[in-house]
Amino acid sequence: MITSPVRRAVLVASRISGVQRLFRRRSQGPTVLFYHGVEERISDPIVQGMHFPIGLFEKQIRFLRREREVISLDGLSDLIEAKKPLDRRCVVLTFDDGYSNNLRVVAPMLKAWGLPFTIFVSTRHISEGRRFPMYYIRAAVMYTEAQKAHLPSLRQTFPLANRRARLEALTTITRAAKTEPLPVVEQIVTECIALLHAERWAELDSIFQSECPMSWSEVVRTAATGATIGSHAHDHCILHSGQSIGEIQRQVRTSKIEIEKHVGTCQYFAYPNGCADDISGEAHGAVQSQQFRMGFSTILGEITHDCDRFLAPRIFAVPEYEEFCFLLNRSSEQNEYYRTAHRSFLGEARPGAVAN
Repeated sequence: MITSPVRRAVLVASRISGVQRLFRRRSQGPTVLFYHGVEERISDPIVQGMHFPIGLFEKQIRFLRREREVISLDGLSDLIEAKKPLDRRCVVLTFDDGYSNNLRVVAPMLKAWGLPFTIFVSTRHISEGRRFPMYYIRAAVMYTEAQKAHLPSLRQTFPLANRRARLEALTTITRAAKTEPLPVVEQIVTECIALLHAERWAELDSIFQSECPMSWSEVVRTAATGATIGSHAHDHCILHSGQSIGEIQRQVRTSKIEIEKHVGTCQYFAYPNGCADDISGEAHGAVQSQQFRMGFSTILGEITHDCDRFLAPRIFAVPEYEEFCFLLNRSSEQNEYYRTAHRSFLGEARPGAVAN
């Protein structure tokens, strides 16, 4: 997100003057924020698009420490299950995927501040050390020397003669990777990897250390700092209605088993990508049947007692400080959006998966 100087000035004035606090009075409950990774240095914002620069992250956390109360996911779940009042000042910090910088950068900072947080990990990537699909797609499209790329999985050839063409290709390939069944996504990734020689991949892997997932030993060490470990599916598989029922159930079940084997408990799930169209009725049911306490989407909204515990809303911590403060202070405006999305989900998403 790029904020214009005029808009930034207006946002600063509204924050300093206290106008945003007036908006905050309309809040109906806590906010669950989600991040991915945090890095000391971002050299390529396209490839490293999932990561915050450390200075911005620190600034956002200082705001939360000053203006809000950061609570654990267990604390939030306890309040919901006991039907106790939900404090609108409360915020929960969550991180998706399971990047190694969650241990290297995030955990020491939040532990020093005494702030609880949750990491949702994709277990196949943790077990195999394999990077996430979008890294291979982004890096291949942006760094291949080829002037065009033919992807048989999509029956399409993409011109790559200039940066604009590469960004357009990246948009199209990304959309396919988020909407096709898992076998097609795996083929897309394989074809993208083939666009670069092994030596070039080794070089890029070294440059983009930010994209490394944690190992299981690192997950255990992160949990030892006080982090809660939740599931983000096994293959970072988007559990939309195009996935087979068996695949959806495998993704949810396997990830929970793996986390429990290594960490001891796994009570929370976050749907990869997590928009309403990314979650089938079968996925929603699978999270309930595996006895998770809560399942989290990326549908915008605050946590209220009428929200679906297995399709709970979250808000992305936008990577611009003034926009971040503004979004948090006006988060109540998203509640009707969440309710509308949830009604649509219940009406249209079930059963929502194809048979094997």
